[in-house]
Amino acid sequence: MPTTYLPRVTTADHELLRHSVDNYPADTHDKWLRLQAKEIANWRASGWDVVMIDVSAEDFDRYCRETKASPNFHTFRAIASAKAIGKFA
Repeated sequence: MPTTYLPRVTTADHELLRHSVDNYPADTHDKWLRLQAKEIANWRASGWDVVMIDVSAEDFDRYCRETKASPNFHTFRAIASAKAIGKFA
């Protein structure tokens, strides 16, 4: 079964991330959780295993700084995969 890695965000980090991640999709943590639940359901319905990876605001800032990546939502999501495969700790 193919696997996708999605970022898990705490309430405290959500508040920081929504201001620092370009195109962050949710203005509240509850909305973030609802959007993510739908995404997880879609992945699983397509036969994918979903693994949640903790991604903090500090992780995002450090990843952008170290890799020179743009501070956007695509980069934010990529951190979960990078952490999962050992390319970012």
